[in-house]
Amino acid sequence: MKRLIRLYPARWRRQYGDEMSQVLDDLRPMSLRTRIRVALDLLRGVVDAHLTAGRSRAPEIGAALRRAFLAAGIVWVALSIEIVLSNVVFPTTEDTDGASVLISYLAVFGAFVIIGVLTARVTSDWRVLALAGGTTGVVIGALTIGTYAVIDNVFLDVISRQQAKIDGLAGSGYTSMRTYVNLSLLFGAGLLSVFLGVVGAGLAVTGGLARPRRTGSPYRPVP
Repeated sequence: MKRLIRLYPARWRRQYGDEMSQVLDDLRPMSLRTRIRVALDLLRGVVDAHLTAGRSRAPEIGAALRRAFLAAGIVWVALSIEIVLSNVVFPTTEDTDGASVLISYLAVFGAFVIIGVLTARVTSDWRVLALAGGTTGVVIGALTIGTYAVIDNVFLDVISRQQAKIDGLAGSGYTSMRTYVNLSLLFGAGLLSVFLGVVGAGLAVTGGLARPRRTGSPYRPVP
C-alpha cells in the first residue's frame, strides 16, 4: 500500500509522505474491502496532487517559455544576419566558414546558459529550466533552417557556386541543385532541432542550478 505514495509528486512526498505512511500504519490490519477503498482514495489523491502541482507551476512555465521564445528570436536574428553576410553579401566558392560556424555554435551554447540563469530567477525546478533551454534550442534550430531554406532558394544561383554544394550534389545522385538543397535542409531541420533542444536543456539546467543564490543575513544593524 505504501508503494502508492511513490506516485505522488516529490514536493508532496517531502511535505506529507511521512504523515501518510504513519496513517497507513495506524490503519493496520485492514480487510480486503478496506484495502481496496484506501487504495482507490490514494490513487485519486495522486491525480489531484499532480493536477495541483501542474497548476502551481503554470506561472513559472509561462515565464520560462516567454524567456525561451525571446532568447530564440534574438539568437535567430543574429544567426540570420551572419548567414546572409557569409552566403549572399560576401559569398565564397571555398568552404572557409569553419571559424564562423564554431563561433556561432559557441554563441548559441552561451545563450542556453544565459536562459537557464534568467529562468532560475523564477524557479529552481530543473524541469522548468530544461523546458526553457530545450524550447530555445528547438525554436532556434527550426528558424535557422527556415532562414537557410529562404536564402538557398532565393539565391540559388549564388549558393550553387559553393564547392561544398557542388561536391554534395555530385555524390547525392540528384540532378537538380534545388532538389538536393531542399532535401538536405529537410533532413537537417529535424537533426539540428533535436540536437539543439537536447543541448539547450542540459546547458540551461547547468546554468540555472549553478546560479548563486542570494541568502539574507540573519543579523540586522542596530540603529
